[in-house]
Amino acid sequence: MSTNVLLTDKLIGDIQGKFFVPGYQRGYRWTDTQVRTLLNDLWEHCNASVQKEYCLQPVVVRHKPEDNCYELIDGQQRFTTILILLLYIKDELNQNFNIKYTLEYETRPDTTKFLTDINGSQADDNIDFFHIFQAKNSIAKWLDSILENDPTLYKITILFRLLDYLSTKTKVIWYEVGDDEDPISLFTRLNIGRIHLTNAELIKALLLKNYDGDVVDRERQERSLQWDDIEKNLRCDNDELWYFITSKKSDGYPTRIELLFDMMANKKDNERDRYFTFFWFENEIKQRGVKNVWEDILRNFLQIKEWYADRVMYHKIGYLISSDSASMADILNIAKGRRKSELLQEIKTLIANSINFKLKEGDTYSDLNYEKNYKEINKLLLLFNVESIIAEEVYQRFPFGKYNTAEWSLEHIHAQNSQGLKNKDTQIEWIKMHIKSVKAVSPNGQYESLLNELETIVKSEKIESRGSFDELFNAVCNALSENTDTEYIHTISNMALLSRCDNSALNNSTFDVKRNQIIEMDKKGAFIPYCTKMVFLKYYTPSSDNQIHFWGERDREAYISAINKTLKPYLLLIDQTF
Repeated sequence: MSTNVLLTDKLIGDIQGKFFVPGYQRGYRWTDTQVRTLLNDLWEHCNASVQKEYCLQPVVVRHKPEDNCYELIDGQQRFTTILILLLYIKDELNQNFNIKYTLEYETRPDTTKFLTDINGSQADDNIDFFHIFQAKNSIAKWLDSILENDPTLYKITILFRLLDYLSTKTKVIWYEVGDDEDPISLFTRLNIGRIHLTNAELIKALLLKNYDGDVVDRERQERSLQWDDIEKNLRCDNDELWYFITSKKSDGYPTRIELLFDMMANKKDNERDRYFTFFWFENEIKQRGVKNVWEDILRNFLQIKEWYADRVMYHKIGYLISSDSASMADILNIAKGRRKSELLQEIKTLIANSINFKLKEGDTYSDLNYEKNYKEINKLLLLFNVESIIAEEVYQRFPFGKYNTAEWSLEHIHAQNSQGLKNKDTQIEWIKMHIKSVKAVSPNGQYESLLNELETIVKSEKIESRGSFDELFNAVCNALSENTDTEYIHTISNMALLSRCDNSALNNSTFDVKRNQIIEMDKKGAFIPYCTKMVFLKYYTPSSDNQIHFWGERDREAYISAINKTLKPYLLLIDQTF
């Protein structure tokens, strides 16, 4: 990176001078869609109830004092479109306002002249003229559409509003590189796959450049190494540290450290300004200096690493983030000025609040229903898994990375119904899977007739009708169930966490079949949540009540009791029970 970078922001109205577009760049190629998108964004921001500044993509330039111009390395398409728009407004309003910048092209010198008089008679002379002419037409068509949608507006009103907003509220990030930067290699890097300058890259330029002697070379080198170390840490351990910090997919952050910057800037998910975080850091550095800002970055990262290494903090904070109950930014803000014991108590309160659901009068959490309270049950079972690992002191950590990168669902511990078994092949496969279990509960031949029917279907690969399969399904479920009472089917006492992929493989199976399949999946290395394994191994059921093939009333009672015991500290805080 060049050591004499100038990085700031500039209003469109303040940009002046001659901009030279070198020959290694292609000509103007923006489409109607791209032009209209820019105009819509400008118009939306221009007419917002609270008018805010609008920031375009960074413009990368290199000053060439010998030629009294700027070499425009990146940003040609945007610069040209804005210039076409300004020239269009000037022509339509018949105003003699001053446009302070011009564009010149190394290999297309006639383009400069064409921009001052964009006309159809020359549009077919070359490909550049064609696209410039089309951009002008796109502006005109867009203007017509605005007038058509709002008859109360006048063309002159729209154009004056746009002109004012462009001049006083629209800006670019001005990224001026030094003489030691190779413009061709920089252009190539920025434009292969249209890789835009990220907030992280821009912030790095702020952190590593000189501020009136504030940063010596040794400190800058040390800072660069620390930056690389943070980036490396955020990519290690199969992204486990990353998914401890956030539930967001890592591929949304080409530069991982940008997540840390977003948190410090308190950037919201709905923030539309692409460079919100950069502007926040730019202001912080101006106010507090590079050294203090960098120390805050390091302090926050080291604090996160400390929590990551602490088994209890890891699990409790990890739950809050994975359940979208709090963000790491929230936790960092809460931690300021608090001792570890105080912070832990605050975290416990946050966890309790995360499961403080509104219930009907007289209901308890045992009444939560799969069809009405899916999210609530999911959150309770996630917390149950996490807290169980802490309480049991098992030699494992809950893998938030695996949890956050998979789609999760609630698995019915015992079969729900036959609705998902719609075609002959899936029905026969279901029968095959259950024959072994029916045999296991029929040592004295009480289900001999049913078994004969099942085996005949498998051998012939024929099922008479949907109705006949439904009868078989019910007969098998009755054989592999403690009783026919199904009121519990959709309650939390019959629910366990499982990935959606694994769930689809087990759906509609009885407990015994699911138990065997889950054991096999676990042997093959599939991630089965700790408590889900314990459920299917009958860990919670007293041995005196244990019967391996069914999920019965005593199993459900024991399961609910275990959940209640594990979550009791939080339930007491919100005065709730199972």
